[in-house]
Amino acid sequence: MKIQRKEKKKLHIDLALLLPILFLCLIGIVALLSTVITTDGTFGDMSIINKQLIFILFGLGIYFLMSVVNISVFREWQIVLLVYILTLILLILVLVIGPVVNNVQRWLVVGGVQIQPSEIAKFTVILTTAAVLSMKDKYNEWFLFLISFLLTAPLVVLIYMQPSGSMSILTLIIWFLVAFTGLNNQLRNSILLVIIGSITLTFFLISVTGNWMFLLISLVGIVFAIFGFYYRDSWKVFIVGAVGVSIALGLFSTVLYSNILRDYQKDRIEVFLNPTGDTQDLGFNVNQARIAIGSGQIFGKGFGNGTQSKRNFLPEHQTDFIYASFAEEFGLVGSLFLLALFGVIITRGLVVSVNNVDNPFFVMLTVGITMKILLEVFINIGTNTGAIPATGIPLPLISAGGSITVMTLFSLGVIQSIMNDNLKKDKKGNIIDNYEFIN
Repeated sequence: MKIQRKEKKKLHIDLALLLPILFLCLIGIVALLSTVITTDGTFGDMSIINKQLIFILFGLGIYFLMSVVNISVFREWQIVLLVYILTLILLILVLVIGPVVNNVQRWLVVGGVQIQPSEIAKFTVILTTAAVLSMKDKYNEWFLFLISFLLTAPLVVLIYMQPSGSMSILTLIIWFLVAFTGLNNQLRNSILLVIIGSITLTFFLISVTGNWMFLLISLVGIVFAIFGFYYRDSWKVFIVGAVGVSIALGLFSTVLYSNILRDYQKDRIEVFLNPTGDTQDLGFNVNQARIAIGSGQIFGKGFGNGTQSKRNFLPEHQTDFIYASFAEEFGLVGSLFLLALFGVIITRGLVVSVNNVDNPFFVMLTVGITMKILLEVFINIGTNTGAIPATGIPLPLISAGGSITVMTLFSLGVIQSIMNDNLKKDKKGNIIDNYEFIN
Protein backbone atom coordinates (compact mmCIF):
# COMPACT_ATOMS: atom_id res chain seq x y z
CA MET A 1 0.00 0.00 0.00
CA LYS A 2 1.26 3.46 -0.80
CA ILE A 3 -0.02 6.96 -0.39
CA GLN A 4 -0.63 9.00 -3.50
CA ARG A 5 -1.41 12.68 -3.44
CA LYS A 6 -4.90 13.41 -4.65
CA GLU A 7 -5.63 17.04 -5.36
CA LYS A 8 -9.10 18.13 -4.38
CA LYS A 9 -10.42 21.60 -4.88
CA LYS A 10 -13.26 22.24 -2.50
CA LEU A 11 -14.98 25.51 -1.87
CA HIS A 12 -15.21 26.02 1.90
CA ILE A 13 -17.02 29.23 2.81
CA ASP A 14 -17.04 30.54 6.37
CA LEU A 15 -20.54 31.92 6.97
CA ALA A 16 -19.31 33.97 9.92
CA LEU A 17 -17.33 35.97 7.39
CA LEU A 18 -19.59 35.78 4.34
CA LEU A 19 -22.91 36.70 5.97
CA PRO A 20 -21.69 40.04 7.40
CA ILE A 21 -20.21 40.82 3.99
CA LEU A 22 -23.54 40.17 2.26
CA PHE A 23 -25.46 42.18 4.87
CA LEU A 24 -23.08 45.13 4.44
CA CYS A 25 -23.44 44.99 0.66
CA LEU A 26 -27.22 44.98 1.06
CA ILE A 27 -27.11 47.90 3.51
CA GLY A 28 -24.89 49.79 1.09
CA ILE A 29 -27.42 49.37 -1.72
CA VAL A 30 -30.28 50.40 0.57
CA ALA A 31 -28.37 53.46 1.78
CA LEU A 32 -27.53 54.49 -1.78
CA LEU A 33 -31.08 53.82 -2.95
CA SER A 34 -32.33 56.20 -0.29
CA THR A 35 -30.05 58.97 -1.55
CA VAL A 36 -31.64 58.94 -5.02
CA ILE A 37 -35.16 59.45 -3.67
CA THR A 38 -36.24 62.98 -4.54
CA THR A 39 -38.19 65.39 -2.35
CA ASP A 40 -41.44 64.38 -4.04
CA GLY A 41 -40.93 60.71 -3.08
CA THR A 42 -39.93 59.34 -6.49
CA PHE A 43 -36.67 57.70 -7.50
CA GLY A 44 -34.23 59.87 -9.40
CA ASP A 45 -31.18 58.83 -11.40
CA MET A 46 -30.57 55.12 -10.70
CA SER A 47 -27.26 54.86 -12.55
CA ILE A 48 -25.17 54.93 -9.37
CA ILE A 49 -27.24 52.03 -7.96
CA ASN A 50 -26.84 49.97 -11.12
CA LYS A 51 -23.09 50.54 -11.15
CA GLN A 52 -22.74 49.63 -7.50
CA LEU A 53 -24.69 46.41 -8.02
CA ILE A 54 -22.33 45.45 -10.85
CA PHE A 55 -19.29 46.23 -8.68
CA ILE A 56 -20.67 44.13 -5.82
CA LEU A 57 -21.48 41.14 -8.04
CA PHE A 58 -18.08 41.36 -9.71
CA GLY A 59 -16.37 41.69 -6.33
CA LEU A 60 -18.25 38.70 -4.90
CA GLY A 61 -17.18 36.67 -7.93
CA ILE A 62 -13.56 37.55 -7.15
CA TYR A 63 -14.18 36.72 -3.47
CA PHE A 64 -15.27 33.17 -4.32
CA LEU A 65 -12.47 32.83 -6.88
CA MET A 66 -9.84 33.83 -4.32
CA SER A 67 -11.33 31.33 -1.88
CA VAL A 68 -9.98 28.44 -3.96
CA VAL A 69 -6.62 30.02 -4.79
CA ASN A 70 -3.49 28.88 -2.95
CA ILE A 71 -2.39 32.16 -1.36
CA SER A 72 1.07 30.75 -0.63
CA VAL A 73 2.03 31.44 -4.25
CA PHE A 74 1.65 35.16 -3.51
CA ARG A 75 4.80 34.87 -1.44
CA GLU A 76 6.93 34.06 -4.49
CA TRP A 77 9.11 37.03 -5.37
CA GLN A 78 8.11 36.85 -9.05
CA ILE A 79 4.44 37.37 -8.15
CA VAL A 80 5.23 40.10 -5.62
CA LEU A 81 7.46 41.93 -8.09
CA LEU A 82 4.85 41.70 -10.85
CA VAL A 83 2.08 43.09 -8.61
CA TYR A 84 4.37 45.86 -7.35
CA ILE A 85 5.51 46.97 -10.81
CA LEU A 86 1.96 46.94 -12.21
CA THR A 87 0.75 49.06 -9.28
CA LEU A 88 3.63 51.47 -9.77
CA ILE A 89 2.81 51.80 -13.46
CA LEU A 90 -0.88 52.44 -12.73
CA LEU A 91 -0.05 55.18 -10.23
CA ILE A 92 2.30 56.85 -12.74
CA LEU A 93 -0.33 56.62 -15.48
CA VAL A 94 -2.81 58.40 -13.20
CA LEU A 95 -0.52 61.44 -13.07
CA VAL A 96 0.17 61.28 -16.82
CA ILE A 97 -3.17 60.53 -18.46
CA GLY A 98 -5.67 60.48 -15.60
CA PRO A 99 -8.62 62.90 -15.95
CA VAL A 100 -8.63 65.95 -13.67
CA VAL A 101 -11.75 65.93 -11.50
CA ASN A 102 -12.20 68.76 -8.99
CA ASN A 103 -8.52 69.69 -9.35
CA VAL A 104 -7.25 66.18 -8.52
CA GLN A 105 -6.01 63.22 -10.57
CA ARG A 106 -6.90 59.99 -8.81
CA TRP A 107 -8.52 57.78 -11.44
CA LEU A 108 -7.93 56.00 -14.72
CA VAL A 109 -10.87 55.55 -17.09
CA VAL A 110 -10.97 52.12 -18.74
CA GLY A 111 -13.97 51.28 -20.88
CA GLY A 112 -16.01 53.99 -19.24
CA VAL A 113 -15.20 52.66 -15.74
CA GLN A 114 -13.17 54.71 -13.28
CA ILE A 115 -10.36 52.78 -11.59
CA GLN A 116 -8.61 54.20 -8.53
CA PRO A 117 -5.09 52.69 -8.40
CA SER A 118 -4.49 53.97 -4.87
CA GLU A 119 -7.00 51.36 -3.65
CA ILE A 120 -4.93 48.68 -5.37
CA ALA A 121 -1.79 50.19 -3.84
CA LYS A 122 -3.04 49.53 -0.30
CA PHE A 123 -3.19 45.80 -0.95
CA THR A 124 0.13 45.91 -2.82
CA VAL A 125 1.77 47.44 0.25
CA ILE A 126 0.31 44.69 2.45
CA LEU A 127 1.48 41.95 0.09
CA THR A 128 4.94 43.40 -0.49
CA THR A 129 5.61 44.06 3.19
CA ALA A 130 4.36 40.63 4.24
CA ALA A 131 6.52 38.91 1.62
CA VAL A 132 9.65 40.87 2.58
CA LEU A 133 9.28 40.52 6.38
CA SER A 134 8.48 36.80 6.06
CA MET A 135 12.15 36.31 5.12
CA LYS A 136 13.38 37.37 8.56
CA ASP A 137 14.60 33.81 9.22
CA LYS A 138 17.25 34.42 6.55
CA TYR A 139 18.01 38.14 6.91
CA ASN A 140 18.14 40.75 9.65
CA GLU A 141 14.61 41.93 10.46
CA TRP A 142 15.56 45.61 10.66
CA PHE A 143 17.19 45.38 7.24
CA LEU A 144 13.97 43.89 5.87
CA PHE A 145 11.98 46.58 7.70
CA LEU A 146 14.01 49.22 5.84
CA ILE A 147 13.60 47.42 2.51
CA SER A 148 9.84 47.26 2.95
CA PHE A 149 9.75 50.99 3.70
CA LEU A 150 11.84 51.80 0.62
CA LEU A 151 9.40 49.79 -1.50
CA THR A 152 6.40 51.52 0.06
CA ALA A 153 7.75 55.07 -0.16
CA PRO A 154 7.40 55.48 -3.99
CA LEU A 155 3.77 54.35 -3.84
CA VAL A 156 3.01 56.78 -1.01
CA VAL A 157 4.69 59.67 -2.82
CA LEU A 158 2.80 58.98 -6.05
CA ILE A 159 -0.50 58.86 -4.16
CA TYR A 160 0.31 62.13 -2.40
CA MET A 161 1.05 63.80 -5.75
CA GLN A 162 -2.50 63.15 -7.04
CA PRO A 163 -3.01 64.88 -4.51
CA SER A 164 -4.46 62.58 -1.88
CA GLY A 165 -2.89 63.30 1.47
CA SER A 166 -5.32 61.20 3.52
CA MET A 167 -4.90 58.15 1.28
CA SER A 168 -1.10 58.44 1.33
CA ILE A 169 -1.08 58.64 5.14
CA LEU A 170 -3.46 55.68 5.38
CA THR A 171 -1.22 53.64 3.06
CA LEU A 172 1.82 54.50 5.18
CA ILE A 173 0.00 53.50 8.38
CA ILE A 174 -1.03 50.18 6.83
CA TRP A 175 2.61 49.52 5.90
CA PHE A 176 3.74 50.26 9.43
CA LEU A 177 1.14 48.00 11.04
CA VAL A 178 2.07 45.07 8.78
CA ALA A 179 5.80 45.65 9.29
CA PHE A 180 5.31 46.07 13.05
CA THR A 181 3.47 42.73 13.14
CA GLY A 182 6.38 41.05 11.38
CA LEU A 183 9.02 42.20 13.88
CA ASN A 184 10.14 40.21 16.91
CA ASN A 185 10.00 41.36 20.56
CA GLN A 186 6.68 43.21 20.48
CA LEU A 187 6.98 44.54 24.05
CA ARG A 188 10.14 46.40 23.18
CA ASN A 189 8.67 47.55 19.88
CA SER A 190 5.52 48.84 21.61
CA ILE A 191 7.61 50.90 24.03
CA LEU A 192 9.59 52.34 21.11
CA LEU A 193 6.32 53.18 19.37
CA VAL A 194 4.97 55.05 22.41
CA ILE A 195 8.20 57.05 22.69
CA ILE A 196 8.29 58.00 19.02
CA GLY A 197 4.56 58.66 18.76
CA SER A 198 4.19 60.87 21.84
CA ILE A 199 7.25 63.04 21.24
CA THR A 200 6.54 63.44 17.52
CA LEU A 201 2.90 64.33 18.23
CA THR A 202 4.04 66.95 20.72
CA PHE A 203 6.18 68.75 18.13
CA PHE A 204 3.38 68.59 15.55
CA LEU A 205 0.62 69.94 17.80
CA ILE A 206 2.82 72.78 19.02
CA SER A 207 3.64 73.75 15.42
CA VAL A 208 -0.09 73.77 14.55
CA THR A 209 -1.50 75.54 17.60
CA GLY A 210 1.46 77.38 19.09
CA ASN A 211 0.30 76.10 22.50
CA TRP A 212 3.25 74.81 24.53
CA MET A 213 0.93 72.99 26.93
CA PHE A 214 1.13 70.06 24.50
CA LEU A 215 4.59 69.39 25.99
CA LEU A 216 2.71 67.36 28.59
CA ILE A 217 2.11 64.69 25.94
CA SER A 218 5.86 64.15 25.59
CA LEU A 219 6.03 63.21 29.29
CA VAL A 220 4.45 59.88 28.39
CA GLY A 221 7.28 59.14 25.97
CA ILE A 222 9.91 60.28 28.46
CA VAL A 223 8.52 57.99 31.18
CA PHE A 224 8.53 55.01 28.81
CA ALA A 225 12.04 55.88 27.66
CA ILE A 226 13.34 55.87 31.24
CA PHE A 227 11.54 52.61 31.98
CA GLY A 228 12.85 50.90 28.84
CA PHE A 229 16.40 52.19 29.34
CA TYR A 230 16.73 50.64 32.79
CA TYR A 231 14.49 47.60 32.20
CA ARG A 232 16.96 45.70 30.04
CA ASP A 233 20.51 46.50 29.06
CA SER A 234 19.94 45.09 25.56
CA TRP A 235 17.26 47.75 24.98
CA LYS A 236 19.43 50.79 25.71
CA VAL A 237 20.57 51.30 22.13
CA PHE A 238 16.99 50.96 20.86
CA ILE A 239 15.65 53.43 23.44
CA VAL A 240 18.30 56.06 22.66
CA GLY A 241 17.68 55.52 18.96
CA ALA A 242 13.91 55.90 19.43
CA VAL A 243 14.35 59.23 21.25
CA GLY A 244 16.63 60.47 18.47
CA VAL A 245 14.22 59.32 15.75
CA SER A 246 11.25 60.93 17.55
CA ILE A 247 13.02 64.28 17.81
CA ALA A 248 13.99 64.11 14.13
CA LEU A 249 10.43 63.22 13.13
CA GLY A 250 9.08 65.94 15.39
CA LEU A 251 11.24 68.56 13.72
CA PHE A 252 10.25 67.21 10.32
CA SER A 253 6.58 67.46 11.28
CA THR A 254 6.96 71.19 11.88
CA VAL A 255 8.50 71.57 8.42
CA LEU A 256 5.79 69.33 7.00
CA TYR A 257 3.02 71.49 8.38
CA SER A 258 4.64 74.81 7.45
CA ASN A 259 6.00 74.04 3.98
CA ILE A 260 4.65 70.75 2.59
CA LEU A 261 0.99 70.36 3.52
CA ARG A 262 -1.45 72.08 1.19
CA ASP A 263 -3.76 74.80 2.46
CA TYR A 264 -6.87 72.58 2.42
CA GLN A 265 -5.03 69.94 4.46
CA LYS A 266 -4.04 72.55 7.04
CA ASP A 267 -7.65 73.74 7.13
CA ARG A 268 -8.88 70.23 7.92
CA ILE A 269 -6.51 69.92 10.86
CA GLU A 270 -7.35 73.38 12.20
CA VAL A 271 -11.11 72.77 11.88
CA PHE A 272 -10.70 69.52 13.80
CA LEU A 273 -8.81 71.22 16.61
CA ASN A 274 -11.30 74.11 16.67
CA PRO A 275 -14.57 72.94 15.06
CA THR A 276 -16.56 75.96 16.25
CA GLY A 277 -14.16 78.40 14.67
CA ASP A 278 -15.24 77.61 11.12
CA THR A 279 -18.88 77.62 10.03
CA GLN A 280 -18.11 77.49 6.32
CA ASP A 281 -16.72 74.85 3.97
CA LEU A 282 -15.04 72.06 6.00
CA GLY A 283 -16.55 73.08 9.31
CA PHE A 284 -19.97 73.35 7.68
CA ASN A 285 -19.68 69.88 6.13
CA VAL A 286 -18.79 68.18 9.41
CA ASN A 287 -21.44 70.10 11.34
CA GLN A 288 -24.12 69.06 8.84
CA ALA A 289 -23.01 65.43 9.14
CA ARG A 290 -23.27 65.61 12.91
CA ILE A 291 -26.70 67.22 12.66
CA ALA A 292 -27.85 64.40 10.37
CA ILE A 293 -26.55 61.72 12.75
CA GLY A 294 -28.09 63.39 15.79
CA SER A 295 -31.45 63.94 14.12
CA GLY A 296 -31.76 60.18 13.54
CA GLN A 297 -32.05 59.63 17.31
CA ILE A 298 -32.82 56.02 18.38
CA PHE A 299 -34.73 54.49 15.47
CA GLY A 300 -34.14 57.04 12.69
CA LYS A 301 -36.51 58.90 10.42
CA GLY A 302 -37.14 55.88 8.21
CA PHE A 303 -36.03 54.85 4.74
CA GLY A 304 -36.13 57.76 2.31
CA ASN A 305 -37.13 60.29 4.97
CA GLY A 306 -33.76 61.89 5.60
CA THR A 307 -33.83 65.66 5.19
CA GLN A 308 -30.15 66.59 5.29
CA SER A 309 -29.25 64.68 2.12
CA LYS A 310 -32.56 65.29 0.35
CA ARG A 311 -32.16 69.05 0.67
CA ASN A 312 -28.44 68.93 -0.22
CA PHE A 313 -27.27 70.12 3.20
CA LEU A 314 -25.16 66.98 3.59
CA PRO A 315 -22.18 66.98 1.17
CA GLU A 316 -20.93 63.85 -0.61
CA HIS A 317 -23.82 61.89 0.92
CA GLN A 318 -23.22 58.95 -1.43
CA THR A 319 -19.52 58.55 -0.65
CA ASP A 320 -17.63 60.27 2.17
CA PHE A 321 -20.68 61.13 4.31
CA ILE A 322 -22.91 58.15 3.55
CA TYR A 323 -22.71 57.02 7.18
CA ALA A 324 -24.38 60.27 8.28
CA SER A 325 -27.09 59.74 5.68
CA PHE A 326 -27.63 56.17 6.87
CA ALA A 327 -27.64 57.15 10.57
CA GLU A 328 -30.23 59.87 9.93
CA GLU A 329 -32.69 57.38 8.48
CA PHE A 330 -31.97 54.31 10.61
CA GLY A 331 -30.87 55.93 13.87
CA LEU A 332 -28.72 54.57 16.67
CA VAL A 333 -30.09 51.05 16.29
CA GLY A 334 -29.21 50.88 12.60
CA SER A 335 -25.77 52.42 13.23
CA LEU A 336 -24.97 49.87 15.95
CA PHE A 337 -26.05 47.04 13.68
CA LEU A 338 -23.79 48.40 10.94
CA LEU A 339 -20.84 48.66 13.35
CA ALA A 340 -21.55 45.15 14.66
CA LEU A 341 -21.26 43.71 11.15
CA PHE A 342 -17.90 45.39 10.65
CA GLY A 343 -16.92 44.19 14.12
CA VAL A 344 -17.65 40.57 13.19
CA ILE A 345 -15.50 40.82 10.05
CA ILE A 346 -12.62 42.46 11.90
CA THR A 347 -12.81 39.96 14.77
CA ARG A 348 -12.90 37.07 12.32
CA GLY A 349 -9.82 38.41 10.58
CA LEU A 350 -7.90 38.72 13.85
CA VAL A 351 -8.90 35.18 14.87
CA VAL A 352 -7.58 33.87 11.55
CA SER A 353 -4.27 35.67 12.15
CA VAL A 354 -3.96 34.02 15.58
CA ASN A 355 -4.72 30.60 14.09
CA ASN A 356 -1.82 31.05 11.65
CA VAL A 357 0.79 32.12 14.17
CA ASP A 358 3.18 29.51 12.72
CA ASN A 359 2.98 31.16 9.27
CA PRO A 360 4.26 34.78 9.47
CA PHE A 361 3.29 35.50 5.87
CA PHE A 362 -0.35 34.57 6.48
CA VAL A 363 -0.37 36.48 9.77
CA MET A 364 0.90 39.68 8.18
CA LEU A 365 -1.48 39.37 5.22
CA THR A 366 -4.48 38.85 7.50
CA VAL A 367 -3.50 41.58 9.96
CA GLY A 368 -2.84 44.01 7.11
CA ILE A 369 -6.22 43.39 5.45
CA THR A 370 -8.09 43.49 8.77
CA MET A 371 -6.38 46.70 9.90
CA LYS A 372 -7.00 48.26 6.48
CA ILE A 373 -10.74 47.71 6.85
CA LEU A 374 -10.70 48.80 10.51
CA LEU A 375 -8.87 52.03 9.67
CA GLU A 376 -11.19 52.80 6.75
CA VAL A 377 -14.24 52.34 8.98
CA PHE A 378 -12.70 54.33 11.82
CA ILE A 379 -11.60 57.21 9.58
CA ASN A 380 -14.87 57.45 7.67
CA ILE A 381 -17.11 57.35 10.74
CA GLY A 382 -14.66 59.53 12.65
CA THR A 383 -14.92 62.12 9.89
CA ASN A 384 -18.72 61.95 9.92
CA THR A 385 -18.87 62.45 13.67
CA GLY A 386 -16.13 65.08 13.83
CA ALA A 387 -13.88 62.83 15.92
CA ILE A 388 -10.97 63.19 13.47
CA PRO A 389 -10.03 65.70 10.74
CA ALA A 390 -12.15 65.50 7.59
CA THR A 391 -10.73 63.12 4.97
CA GLY A 392 -11.90 61.59 1.73
CA ILE A 393 -11.84 57.93 2.82
CA PRO A 394 -15.06 56.07 1.82
CA LEU A 395 -16.84 53.47 3.99
CA PRO A 396 -16.06 49.94 2.68
CA LEU A 397 -18.98 48.13 1.00
CA ILE A 398 -21.31 51.03 1.89
CA SER A 399 -20.04 54.07 -0.01
CA ALA A 400 -20.48 54.24 -3.76
CA GLY A 401 -17.27 53.31 -5.54
CA GLY A 402 -16.06 50.46 -7.68
CA SER A 403 -12.40 50.32 -6.72
CA ILE A 404 -12.83 50.16 -2.95
CA THR A 405 -15.76 47.73 -3.24
CA VAL A 406 -13.94 45.28 -5.50
CA MET A 407 -10.62 45.54 -3.60
CA THR A 408 -12.36 45.04 -0.25
CA LEU A 409 -14.10 41.88 -1.47
CA PHE A 410 -10.86 40.69 -3.09
CA SER A 411 -8.98 41.21 0.19
CA LEU A 412 -11.63 39.38 2.19
CA GLY A 413 -11.39 36.57 -0.35
CA VAL A 414 -7.71 36.31 0.54
CA ILE A 415 -8.65 35.84 4.20
CA GLN A 416 -11.19 33.17 3.19
CA SER A 417 -8.47 31.38 1.22
CA ILE A 418 -6.19 31.41 4.26
CA MET A 419 -9.04 29.93 6.31
CA ASN A 420 -9.45 27.20 3.69
CA ASP A 421 -5.76 26.42 3.97
CA ASN A 422 -6.26 25.77 7.68
CA LEU A 423 -9.07 23.30 6.94
CA LYS A 424 -6.55 21.05 5.20
CA LYS A 425 -4.56 20.53 8.42
CA ASP A 426 -5.24 18.71 11.64
CA LYS A 427 -4.10 19.87 15.09
CA LYS A 428 -0.61 18.49 14.50
CA GLY A 429 -0.24 20.28 11.20
CA ASN A 430 -0.70 17.12 9.09
CA ILE A 431 -2.54 17.39 5.81
CA ILE A 432 -6.01 15.83 5.95
CA ASP A 433 -8.76 15.28 3.41
CA ASN A 434 -6.13 15.64 0.74
CA TYR A 435 -4.82 12.09 0.40
CA GLU A 436 -6.32 8.73 -0.44
CA PHE A 437 -4.95 5.23 0.08
CA ILE A 438 -4.51 3.05 -2.99
CA ASN A 439 -3.17 -0.48 -3.46
